[in-house]
Amino acid sequence: MWALLGLLIGIPLGMVLHRGDFCMHSALREALSRPGHSLRAYLLALAWQLVVVNALADLRLLEVPIPPVAGVAAAVGGFIFGVGMVFGRG
Repeated sequence: MWALLGLLIGIPLGMVLHRGDFCMHSALREALSRPGHSLRAYLLALAWQLVVVNALADLRLLEVPIPPVAGVAAAVGGFIFGVGMVFGRG
């Protein structure tokens, strides 16, 4: 059931991000140099997500678990992600 819900949200979101040529790296680069379209798109998506998730949680339609943070796992995962970005020339 959760996988189906994830697909119902993820596929349209992925299509919009792909068709809009949105890239998180570009948005961050724009934030550090000059405000532009990617930064505005990122901030709009973040604001929308904050409103929707909190509204669903307040209506008890969504439970937002807060998992414990494993520092070593986060560091190793970040390192592996960074290596992948280097290999992908991101």
